[in-house]
Amino acid sequence: MNPFRRLPGRMSGEVLPTPFHAVESLAEVSEIVAAGRRTESLLPARISRLPGLCFVCGRDVKFLIEPAHGEDGPNFRETLSCPRCGLVNRWRGCLHLFEALCRPHWRSRIYLTEALTPVGRHLAARFPRLTTSEYAKGHAPGEAVSIDDEEVRNEDITRLTFRDRRFDAVLCFDVLEHVPDYRAALAEFCRVLGKDGWLILSVPFNFQQATTMRAVVGPDGKVRHLEEPSYHRNPLSKEGVLSFYDFGMGLIAELKAIGFGRARLVCYHSASWGYLGENIIFIGRKAA
Repeated sequence: MNPFRRLPGRMSGEVLPTPFHAVESLAEVSEIVAAGRRTESLLPARISRLPGLCFVCGRDVKFLIEPAHGEDGPNFRETLSCPRCGLVNRWRGCLHLFEALCRPHWRSRIYLTEALTPVGRHLAARFPRLTTSEYAKGHAPGEAVSIDDEEVRNEDITRLTFRDRRFDAVLCFDVLEHVPDYRAALAEFCRVLGKDGWLILSVPFNFQQATTMRAVVGPDGKVRHLEEPSYHRNPLSKEGVLSFYDFGMGLIAELKAIGFGRARLVCYHSASWGYLGENIIFIGRKAA
């Protein structure tokens, strides 16, 4: 049975299934990460395929591990792709947690802050009321724009064009770090969520309490780098997109202050699910 093909039901609450763990401190994060590293040390050197169960497909597969560049090991968050659905570790993990928390069904109103990616296409095939968007500079928010011969909704997540309380869930996967005014984006996510709506948020995590600001935009509109520039893959640009932040535990307090009454940090690691590496997701449920 496809895990996304389910009848309308009540939200599941906040009971997290294995392998997800809600943590309250950096010490707990470090403990879970250390346990994961011990598991990974038992794997064969230079492993290229990892047998496991894909949550999205519901099938036993051999996850593909992209070779590392340089002397560092593989970036497990961005590899371990399923040969069937094509989704990498962080996408599959986020969808797994989303399913566990939200119990989505075909009538669920979901907003995903990306469109031209495998996860965008995957969810669009399953949820007829899914809304996706990309950011196309120079176009009006809410405007339909043509990108790579596809019509895509243009949205600036710091000033969304959606009405209040439109969605049951907002999914934002490794996008927030590229937004200079990320607090405005979080406020907009809270605004467009309905009562008890969920935010599932993945971002780079710095394993510190405070968020690290990597770059700022000055009054003249120019970017000033405070750390070594870090660019992430971008479906709209071969050059990649600049990361302005690495987030810390303090993001939980910021989510609560904005209106997410129940905000938590979730860690997970499982070789059998194909979730290797340091996997962190922030979740928030809009206060009634």
